[in-house]
Amino acid sequence: MKNFKQTYGAWALVTGASSGIGEAMSIELAKQGVNLVAVARNEDKLLTLKTKLETYNIEVKTLSVDLSLPGSSAEIAEKTAQLDIGLLVANAGIENTGAFIENSQDQERKLLDLNITSPMELSHIFAKRFAKKGKGGILLLASLFGYQGVPFVANYSASKAYILSLGEALNVELKPLGIDVSVLSPGLTDTPMTQNMVVDFKKVPITSHQPEVVARVGLNALGKKATVVPGFINKFYAWENRLIPRSWPVKLFGILIKRAMTVKTTGNKQAAV
Repeated sequence: MKNFKQTYGAWALVTGASSGIGEAMSIELAKQGVNLVAVARNEDKLLTLKTKLETYNIEVKTLSVDLSLPGSSAEIAEKTAQLDIGLLVANAGIENTGAFIENSQDQERKLLDLNITSPMELSHIFAKRFAKKGKGGILLLASLFGYQGVPFVANYSASKAYILSLGEALNVELKPLGIDVSVLSPGLTDTPMTQNMVVDFKKVPITSHQPEVVARVGLNALGKKATVVPGFINKFYAWENRLIPRSWPVKLFGILIKRAMTVKTTGNKQAAV
């Protein structure tokens, strides 16, 4: 893995930092001596993370911000204006599992605000900063589900397709400015978000990884690959879309997710709430 402090500078900003992949990313960067701006909604979890990260003898600043709200990106920009941030990890995201017409419009709109608007705005803000100094890195979090439409997580998979497309384009567009852009598209990852989904992923043939593994794969890809998918089976799912009609994997995932939802809902009513 590259020396991130030497490559991008002393500070990194990670959204969704309080748990899962975001927490793992923060720890990996802290191990390299990179100072962190950790962004998440839950202030208590952020303070716990801050204590953990400071054991690596780095400086840590926490920002308790709801990134789904208008003006949140501008708030982050203002509060980090005096910091020489050289790396953005746009990790924060949510999902709404279930039949599209049964989810509320407010739920689906909030998903778009957090999964699309926030990373787009933050990428724009920090890319302008990075361009001025001729170096920087942006790591965007998409999903294996972003490689095709996935029934019963339709809006989520669509939001991750946007991130995948945005990152691929920015990888080429910003490279001449000295800015590295990569998109990390994990499959199933053992995180609080996945655990709370109304899907029994044991019924879905997707490789599961720990967030620490996913974080290392993503960080290692930055500056080397435009996109990266952790795990051989997951890579195959992403690759096969180039060889077969897109409708095939969409229908397959629809069948698998619907069955897995039924099992989880029946076996654990609380998870279905």
